[in-house]
Amino acid sequence: DREAAQRQTAELRSELERVRGTGAGGASSSRSAGGSPSLMEARLTGAVLRAEEAQRHLEEGERDLELAHEHAMELHSERDWFRGEAQTTRSERDQLRIREEAAEAQVAEMTRELATLRVQRPPGDLEEVTQLRAELLAQQTLARSLQQIVTDIGRSCSRSWSGASVSRVTGASVG
Repeated sequence: DREAAQRQTAELRSELERVRGTGAGGASSSRSAGGSPSLMEARLTGAVLRAEEAQRHLEEGERDLELAHEHAMELHSERDWFRGEAQTTRSERDQLRIREEAAEAQVAEMTRELATLRVQRPPGDLEEVTQLRAELLAQQTLARSLQQIVTDIGRSCSRSWSGASVSRVTGASVG
């Protein structure tokens, strides 16, 4: 813990200053405790340096942890954005499917009307039959276009999701 390392470093520094300030008066007690004042000073200096180094490592670890936390939060935001995009795409796809089904139903209805007109109408109404045929072809073209759009959106979603997975692994951005 950083506070404990700071306390220990401060205690070791004050002990070092006390030993340095003791001088000759404390020489006999220092010797009985384990050596000369200069040896005790060297030991305390080494302990202070080790404590300061440990404190630096601890601070570096805290910075690394903060950076990792920030990165995790960015990834969470990115994930939420991708989920929103996926939901929007699904909604658009569903709306296009509904339009496609409506267009197909309209084509089927026009086909039935055309068949009915062929049976019921005299040959003189060729112009109306031609017009209905043109409308039918336009509706069929619209239905095919809508089907292609739905297919393209499905492929785009697949590529987008697989690209997002690759970008998470490689760190590349998806554009």
